[in-house]
Amino acid sequence: MREAATAVARAGLPRVADAERDYARRTPGSRARWERATRVQPNGVSGNGKYFPPHPLFIADAKGSRVTDVDGHEYLDVLMGSGSLLLGHGHPRIVAAVSEQVARFSGTTMPHEPGLALAERMSAKRGLARIRFTVTGSEATQSALRVARSATGRTRFAKCEGGYHGSGDAFLVATHSTAMAGPDSEPAAKPDYAGLPPSVGDDVIVLPYNDVAAAERLIRRSAADLAAVIVEPVLFSSGGAVPATGEFLDTLRRETAAAGIVLIFDEVVTGYRLGPRGAESHYGVTADLVTLGKGVAGGLPLAAFGGRADLMDLALAGSAESRVFQSGTYVENAVSVAAAHAVLDELAERPDALTRLDALGERLRTGIAAELDRAGVPGVVTGAGSMLHFHLGATSVTNRRELLRADVESSRLAQLALVAAGVLWQPLHPAALSIVHTAQDVDNVLATMREVLR
Repeated sequence: MREAATAVARAGLPRVADAERDYARRTPGSRARWERATRVQPNGVSGNGKYFPPHPLFIADAKGSRVTDVDGHEYLDVLMGSGSLLLGHGHPRIVAAVSEQVARFSGTTMPHEPGLALAERMSAKRGLARIRFTVTGSEATQSALRVARSATGRTRFAKCEGGYHGSGDAFLVATHSTAMAGPDSEPAAKPDYAGLPPSVGDDVIVLPYNDVAAAERLIRRSAADLAAVIVEPVLFSSGGAVPATGEFLDTLRRETAAAGIVLIFDEVVTGYRLGPRGAESHYGVTADLVTLGKGVAGGLPLAAFGGRADLMDLALAGSAESRVFQSGTYVENAVSVAAAHAVLDELAERPDALTRLDALGERLRTGIAAELDRAGVPGVVTGAGSMLHFHLGATSVTNRRELLRADVESSRLAQLALVAAGVLWQPLHPAALSIVHTAQDVDNVLATMREVLR
């Protein structure tokens, strides 16, 4: 790590080289709490995504577009709960809705009117003939895959290299690894973690993202065995906020339709960010099934999956032979449902909110690109709508392999330097703005970026 920092310093980025020192000086309270946490939690956290070296940031308070850490330092937040806080922290409408619902009831295994009303609203908003709720995006993607398997009678599926679809065993193949296996045009189905069955990759075909010819060839070769093709319209958390090309999604749609394969759009991140109907609005491509999650309930745990009536009814309301299992104690939790209604109410009253948000995202992307150019630092800025990321040392990033061929360590240190300077942009994770961010917030990020790259 010190050698990498020295290499960055030689490239003319002393602020970046000092990022770990600056961050440690700023966050002694977080360091102390993390060390305390390691005595009761492995690596001091409750999930891999909460940790980044040298230690995670512990939050004490949050409001709007700002968070405050346990040392009393305020940050302009562009991480926004990994994209889940579409309305920002502590939005008054969500707070009121949640408070009112908690006073009535919160947990129940029985269905309720607010849940039914939300299903109707979301179904109409997204054009989904059938919809079901889950607690997490991971459950939504796993359930959608089960529906596809039931409907087709096949078990294998295809995913894109670098595509993150949650914590299911088969989805943790060719996702987070920093040593991608196989040639560029035919990635290998290599498990990313210990604890996975050695055979977990047997049912997975890995497609290179945005490679039209390779996707066409690989899908056709295994078409008879494929139940589904699942894809993120914007390769987000492990893909670096890289949008799919329209040609790539058109190819997936054409090839799956021709072979009776279910096309699943994983819109856990993009579902409320790419227009009224998500990727369908943005790209003009309609999937058979869609998963939704982050942003649905303004940061509370709620996700969903839905799509074609014939597929959903067969697998979830059909015969015993075709029916899959999908349930859970916290499914359709009334408090999360109340928050989800508040999100839809706010967006309905502010029809220009997402358009304005996309404009802020574009302003930040072009601004960061300009700062890199001004500083003479090679790099690429990726993203779509309100999502973005930057990759130092890159000339092109259209998939995860190109991301890894950039200067990942310098990018990590640059993001850590931003955190140390008061912008919460977790290292190696894309940013996602919220509707409470302002043009001044974007300008503040750019000013901090300019200082980091000076």
